[in-house]
Amino acid sequence: MGRAIDGSALSWAEAEEAAPVIRKWATEQLLRLWHEQKNRNDPAPLWGDEIEYALVDFDHDNSRATLLLEQERVIRQWEERRCCSSDEATLQWEWATYVVETTPAAPYNGMVADLLKVEANMRQRRHLINRFLLPHQQAMSLCVFPRVGVEETWTTPSPPNRLVCPLPRYQLLANNVQNRPQGRMRTYFPIARDDLTSNPFRDDPPTGKGIPGHLCLDELEIGTGCCSIQTTFQAANEAEARWLYDQLIPLGHVLLAMTAATPMWKGYLVDTDIRWQRFGDLVDDRRPEEMDYLPPRWTWNRTYLSRDKPPMLIGKAPLQPMDKTTKNRLLEGGMDDALAEHFASILTRDPLLLTGADLDNLNESNTRLFELLHGCVWHHVRFKPPLTDNGPGWCVEFRPMEVQLTDFENAAFAIFMYLLSRAITTFHLNFYLPFDMVGESWETAQKRNAAIEGRFWFRRSGWSSKFDPNDQSAKCMCKDAAHDPHAEKEYGLMTVDEIINGQDNPAGFPGLLAMVWQYLDYTQVSSVEKAKLAPYLDLIERRANGTNPTPASWMRDFVRRHAEYNRDSCVSERVCYDMMEEISAMNNI
Repeated sequence: MGRAIDGSALSWAEAEEAAPVIRKWATEQLLRLWHEQKNRNDPAPLWGDEIEYALVDFDHDNSRATLLLEQERVIRQWEERRCCSSDEATLQWEWATYVVETTPAAPYNGMVADLLKVEANMRQRRHLINRFLLPHQQAMSLCVFPRVGVEETWTTPSPPNRLVCPLPRYQLLANNVQNRPQGRMRTYFPIARDDLTSNPFRDDPPTGKGIPGHLCLDELEIGTGCCSIQTTFQAANEAEARWLYDQLIPLGHVLLAMTAATPMWKGYLVDTDIRWQRFGDLVDDRRPEEMDYLPPRWTWNRTYLSRDKPPMLIGKAPLQPMDKTTKNRLLEGGMDDALAEHFASILTRDPLLLTGADLDNLNESNTRLFELLHGCVWHHVRFKPPLTDNGPGWCVEFRPMEVQLTDFENAAFAIFMYLLSRAITTFHLNFYLPFDMVGESWETAQKRNAAIEGRFWFRRSGWSSKFDPNDQSAKCMCKDAAHDPHAEKEYGLMTVDEIINGQDNPAGFPGLLAMVWQYLDYTQVSSVEKAKLAPYLDLIERRANGTNPTPASWMRDFVRRHAEYNRDSCVSERVCYDMMEEISAMNNI
């Protein structure tokens, strides 16, 4: 949800004028915070997840399903009863008025018993939202509603009375994302052609011409309703958090492809499977002259943080925003170059959220300005310093995964990512990739059916060495392939199946799942407990080898098999309704 704002919002011109002083004080707040927390240790491997649910209204008499604009009613009613309830979940505001964000009420502690509660907690969260809806309305874990944006037919009420959350934070964000570049952004999707698809296919925006053969989306309020599942892990200390952050960066494109769940927009099948960069296009506040040298706010990461990263990657970060005064101040304050560069690239951005109260309270005694700037850069992995002495410690948030259609699938990916994060930190696994390979793999992940057909850059050697599972102090230490005459090429293009399940070659990469199972053995998880975890990890295995389809593939096939589909790429109201009914039934088995 992000931090709330107080006071009267500044106009964009006022906020832009105040940016240098805001940046200065946000930097001082960060330095004070870092000095207070840099030696903090939190041995408990706490973690949690966030899932965003779409609110769907079913008109059974007319076989129609639409998005329900009742976020405020749901959350207000939940807030009224929260003081006298024992819910194991929390509901939160999100950008779009047809979305509710949910989290567990308290972090999980990492014990297997807690891992086995994840699916039930997700189910409880969905049921909690449903308590405040009518019988014909439901919370559904949809990344994007198939007919989102179809003129005057996709919301209840229709036409929509309000699409942006009423909280000042989201109202101001929506205004400034459009005001800074001085106009609405657009994004285009290649249409998925079928036998009777219009040729030429055109979807022109209200002003100007579109791209032939492409669907045009130019409404920020629609793109901001994309739903995802995010996982956050507490590390033992800053150094461990920096290592974990670095290793999750090369995994983002793999998990994005595996969770692909967005094969249609505006009532049409498109030739892509994910929402990631499309949403990024719609919240892109760059001006035309900045496009060639400034990455968008919503993008893949371009900095590694650990002091232990390979020497070949030092100084190899791609071009990114960098206010030299800010970076130099962080260096003078004691940060090393990698950490200073990371935070300077974030604090360099213009503030999208600013009020008069912020300008009246310029000091380093709190973290408000730092949080406002840090919370408005949406990388696929987020490095999160502790904000208070008694709150969460050094954390890393993994953000790329698309929300799945069922509680079981969402639980499987959340559990897998937690166990993988523990294997990474316990065995000190090394998945570093050069950033040009990360960027190329992100492009691959956005292609249709990338989970099966895509080949992604991944480390083939140097990721681990042998260790003795009986030695409780052992680590899987990185070896330098450049000095190993028997090592294979250090990086290679691999399928998702090879990355997750391993390569057939005995000398090849063993697969991330093997590392997870090895971690379970290393921590002496019982055979009974492993058997209970097995169904979740089996799903990951089957998704990677293609025997379990991605939500995008399943939804695409559902449309094409439907009796009323006319082979014209169009997802009609009836087809959409029947699909929503089928997904609803999956979660009620």
